[in-house]
Amino acid sequence: MHIGIKIKQLRISQGLTQQEFADKLFISYQSVSNWERQKRHPTAEMMLTMIETFNLPLDFFIMAHDKAHDNEEDLILSAFLTNMSHNLDEIPTLKSIQKVSGISIHRIKAYFPSFDDIIYAFINKIDQSIKTQVADSLATNKPVLDTFIDDMAPMLYHKKDALHILYTRPYIRGLWTQFIRSKYKYLLVQYNRDNQTDALRTEYLIETLMAFISVWMSQEIPEPLSEFQSRIRQLTGSRISIWLS
Repeated sequence: MHIGIKIKQLRISQGLTQQEFADKLFISYQSVSNWERQKRHPTAEMMLTMIETFNLPLDFFIMAHDKAHDNEEDLILSAFLTNMSHNLDEIPTLKSIQKVSGISIHRIKAYFPSFDDIIYAFINKIDQSIKTQVADSLATNKPVLDTFIDDMAPMLYHKKDALHILYTRPYIRGLWTQFIRSKYKYLLVQYNRDNQTDALRTEYLIETLMAFISVWMSQEIPEPLSEFQSRIRQLTGSRISIWLS
C-alpha cells in the first residue's frame, strides 16, 4: 500500500478534511493533497510528526513484506548504518548504500520509495525492542526512574553502536531526538497517573532522561552499563546543588 493511501485513510478515520488535517500538522492542504494523490512523499520528520500528533504506533508507515523481502530490507538498513559509521557529516546516498549492500538502486527504491523512508525505517528498527521492554515495565507500575535504570539502560547499551551514530550524526540526530521525546512522553503519560495530571512534570522528566542518554551515547566510547547505572542513581539521589559542588 502506497504511503499516500495510508495518509488518506488516517485523515478519513480522524474525520478531517484535507485542510483540517493540514492545520493540525501546520502545513498547507496542498501538501496533504499531493501525498494522497501520490505526487509527493512526506519527509521522515513529517512522518514522525504525524505519529506524534495522532498517537500512532511508530511502525504505522512501515509496509508489510514477506520474509525474503525482510532479509533484503535488513541488508539495506545495515548498509545505511555502515555508511553512517564512515561519514560524520555527510548523509549516505542511494549509490553508497547500493555499493555496500550489493542491491541495485532500483530494488532499493522498491522497498523505500524515498530516502526519508530509509531513515524512518532505520529509526523504527532501532527502537522496536526498547519500546516494548519499557512499556512492559511501566505497565506493572514500576517507578519511572527504576524502569529507566534497570530496564531501558541495558537495552540502550546493547544497541550502543547504532545509538552512538544516531546521537553524533547531525543529519539524523534531530529526527531521532524528536522521535524519542514524543514516543516516551506518550508511554509515560499512558502508564503513570502523575504524568497524566501534570504535563510540566512530564516535560521536565523527559528532558532530564533524554539528557542522560544523549551524554552517555555521545561519548566516543560510552561508559560501561554498570557505571552509568551507578552514576544515575547517585545523581538522582542527590540534591542538584551537590552536582555543582
